[in-house]
Amino acid sequence: MGEPNVGPVGAEGLEEFVNLAAGLRAADADYLPPFRAATLAEVAGGAVPGGEIQPFIARRADAPVGRVAALLHPHLVDADGRRVGQVGFYECADDPAAATALLSAALGWLRGRGCRRAVGPMNGGAHRAYRLLVDGFGTDPYLFEPRTPRRYVAHFEAAGFAPVFRWTSQEPDRGAVSALASRLERVSARGDHRLVLLDERDPSAILPRLHSLLDRAWAGYPGYVPFSMEELAQLFGPLLLVLPPGHLCVVQGSAGRDAGFGYMIPDWSAEARALKGDPSGWGRWMGGPLPRRVILHTVAIVPEARHGAAAAGLAAVGIRNALEQGYDRFLMALTREDFRAHVRHLPATRTYALYGRAI
Repeated sequence: MGEPNVGPVGAEGLEEFVNLAAGLRAADADYLPPFRAATLAEVAGGAVPGGEIQPFIARRADAPVGRVAALLHPHLVDADGRRVGQVGFYECADDPAAATALLSAALGWLRGRGCRRAVGPMNGGAHRAYRLLVDGFGTDPYLFEPRTPRRYVAHFEAAGFAPVFRWTSQEPDRGAVSALASRLERVSARGDHRLVLLDERDPSAILPRLHSLLDRAWAGYPGYVPFSMEELAQLFGPLLLVLPPGHLCVVQGSAGRDAGFGYMIPDWSAEARALKGDPSGWGRWMGGPLPRRVILHTVAIVPEARHGAAAAGLAAVGIRNALEQGYDRFLMALTREDFRAHVRHLPATRTYALYGRAI
């Protein structure tokens, strides 16, 4: 077959870079196309404000067969303050040589800018798309899942990457999730905190409240970088539009100060997939029946409140609300490997990993 040709992409080639994903994943029933305009803005630099990004495309006989971007975020550094590079926006055909050439090009670009370590796939930081699915390929995809083909695991490992952090998903039935809620409520009762549902859907009222928690709640999280209120509005604002009442909650400490937040998402994956990357119809399904499955997505707690009770309270109130609203399928998404005390008795149905390597 010969070696592919891999070259950098300039501003004039960004549309081809973005459009390439749909072509490569057209036969993949699990693929949920991201919003095209948003991806174009990200690869034009929006994914790394104040940083650098260099996209690459691999070709065979002038036909594109894969893509990747090398990214430098100014705030993603290691414990010694050294810059950590990212490889992201990765898509590739079943072409191991092209995969190797793409990842080598991205790593070489990062090395030339002083990076000695890279992580991936990561599209700018942990607040954007990242991770590979490494187990659970026979499961049903869900909204915002880092759903990647099985071959991508082999591509990254062949390029010298190894897992540096893992997450799992659990999918308990209604009985198991009700029993879990009872256990969490007992833990929650030991603490001195207050749970407040945020059913107001005005982003100007909610987003500043969440933004004030982020740097404290996510400090030390793999790939987390501080990001602006503007980025939060771009990324989380659209999600607010599809969260019915009872799906977003904050926890307050004894002094009445917000100490964390949690949210769950109706699994609108079928509705989102039908948009085919066009955001104009986002949320048009609201007001109709809820889907059968709910995604118990995020619990974020500031360090001084991580005694267990506050986190348990956030999780418990979400589960109880999900039960009361009639969901009959429950997906506990992306449980951290170092935060499984409450779900260790539940079997994992999916595993994800962030990969890294020295360069």
